[in-house]
Amino acid sequence: MPIDAQAAYCDHCGNKLGPRRRVPWYHLHRRVYDWTLAWAYRPSAQIALFILSFAESSFFPVPPDVLLMPLVLGNRRKWLRLASICTAASVLGAIAGFLIGALLWQQVGGFFHDHIPGFARDTITLVDGSEVHGLIDRDSLSDGQATYPLTIDGKAQSFEQSQVSRVDIQPFTKVGSLYEKYNFWIVFTAGFTPIPFKVITITAGVFGTGASVSNPWSFFAVFLVAAIISRGGRFFLVAGLMRVFGPKITPFIDKYFNLLALLFTALLIGGFVAIKYVF
Repeated sequence: MPIDAQAAYCDHCGNKLGPRRRVPWYHLHRRVYDWTLAWAYRPSAQIALFILSFAESSFFPVPPDVLLMPLVLGNRRKWLRLASICTAASVLGAIAGFLIGALLWQQVGGFFHDHIPGFARDTITLVDGSEVHGLIDRDSLSDGQATYPLTIDGKAQSFEQSQVSRVDIQPFTKVGSLYEKYNFWIVFTAGFTPIPFKVITITAGVFGTGASVSNPWSFFAVFLVAAIISRGGRFFLVAGLMRVFGPKITPFIDKYFNLLALLFTALLIGGFVAIKYVF
């Protein structure tokens, strides 16, 4: 087979991948994409996909779609296998996130509240302009909205409505207050959309094993079913689209890659913003 000097070839199967591109050194996102696409025929690709999918459900911010899509584009015959790996690892990661919330929250909760988006403490602005930061107690919330008297941090402080001008309830507290009533739909929505899944899985562990939940095992079963359906539906849909439309999508990605990278970044940030308003 004649070799095209202007083309790139797979190191493992020898197939022509497309025209070789000269990528400027400062286009790091393009270099990462090309590097990821070249993994499609490497044995380590599936291990990397498993690790990323697992981590994203429990603590890592980058969704596995960024690796799943180029891997399917590089080897469309394995789309079912790749989607299955992504789904299985993501569900296992969701279980790990649940266990972090259920078993380790006393040890790691402070770090999450201080440093991880989505877990920040609530803010109560008083009529005199001062602010109080803490976690609003569940019995001071109804369907994610503040009720009075408003207590925080295990009733350490209490406020009447006449003392408060504004209450900023963060996703961790708001989602936690809704779990008892909307367990399945909260997990399903986050699992299928760009909403950060780790916020939901860890929060489920924190609030799903508390005294207000009458049957923690039933709560966990609903959580697990919702995670399997939502994650499986999402990853098989993404992989299926790459399988069917891959040859048409690849030139489009190559042509508009910088714009798509910006849109993806906006979507990732928007997921953290949306969680505040969806629930």
